[in-house]
Amino acid sequence: MKLCLPILLFSVSVYADSYSPLSYVDRPCGTDLSNLWLDVIAVVDNSRGMTVAGLNEVAANIASVFGSGTRIGLNASEPRTTRLGLVTYNSVATQKADLNQYQSIGDVFHGIFDALSNIVDTNESYLATGLELAERMLIDQSVNSTRAHYQKVVIVYASEYDGNGELDPLPIAERLKLSGVKIITVAYGNAYGLTKSFSNIASPGFAFSNSDNQGKLIGQIQGSLLQANCFCPSDWIQYRTSYSDPAAYRYGVCILPVTTPQVWRAAKMSCSHRWNNSNLATEFNQPKHDFILSAVRNTQGFSPPYQYHIGLNYASGSWVWTQPSGRQQVPLRQPLMWLSDYPQLASDKSVVMNQQNGHETGWINIASMNVVANSVCETYSCDTDNYCDAQYFKNQ
Repeated sequence: MKLCLPILLFSVSVYADSYSPLSYVDRPCGTDLSNLWLDVIAVVDNSRGMTVAGLNEVAANIASVFGSGTRIGLNASEPRTTRLGLVTYNSVATQKADLNQYQSIGDVFHGIFDALSNIVDTNESYLATGLELAERMLIDQSVNSTRAHYQKVVIVYASEYDGNGELDPLPIAERLKLSGVKIITVAYGNAYGLTKSFSNIASPGFAFSNSDNQGKLIGQIQGSLLQANCFCPSDWIQYRTSYSDPAAYRYGVCILPVTTPQVWRAAKMSCSHRWNNSNLATEFNQPKHDFILSAVRNTQGFSPPYQYHIGLNYASGSWVWTQPSGRQQVPLRQPLMWLSDYPQLASDKSVVMNQQNGHETGWINIASMNVVANSVCETYSCDTDNYCDAQYFKNQ
């Protein structure tokens, strides 16, 4: 079964984003747990290997993860809510709560502890059954609904890694991840061996163990949920500390290499109409410059020697980074990534592009209407500070 999640177009509303680019740092992902907007299914092993004490610990963990002010259920006036479903599994999987059953954190506390009060008298523990049921629930209860654009997360609590052939959980996990679902795993029991095994099931950086103290584990899961809730529109690339490492820390910034050659002023206008809060890209530091160059190198339609417009321009006597309409432009600071002999006299060369010169790619200033080149846009990610409302979508 393939989980078909939608390609989406959004209108973006910023509720309480305190970020200011004048700080000259790139926007972080939102960190307000009360504003999580996700669809989450907890998949819990209830075989003998988990033990009654282990199940009680899982229930307490789930209640604590979502008990920090997260809005549970549906709210017509506040879209930033999280739905939580529950699946248990052993030799077979059982739906304990669909995604609409819990409508408050009180419902979660009572429902989770009741559902996880007893183990099943079997040593069989096949995660594949739990993942398959979670997949069906996401299809039946999320896709083609008013929450189709919400990010999907599966949290696995397991004491065993069993199964091969049709009961091998890895192919199902890969299918879920390819469809956009994030998977968090928590290993119980042989912590090192299980955590290593489950690292293939989990999304990059989302494999944990109950050998950590519970406060740390709760924080790790909450951090993963915030990262899962920080995402970019289709075709945009999320800026992270390492382009090559999918588990690297991600910022609340999305990058879009544009393969339409145009002059700088046209590129600026084009970027501003691609998304709310979108504009030509900023390069506040060397890592951001390097990340954008990596994205360009890996985008079909760009070829060496690379040339692409960015948002640096000369205005009112100083170099500034252009910003979306109505926002103050950001003065240029160190570091400076000018190529040798640049910048040249700014009176007639008032805008900037990146240009490859041998093995080096850096800034040159040009006349705004003279050079036709590709460009790079950026915008805010969708996250807890920036809710994205789906206007329309279609299945992949």
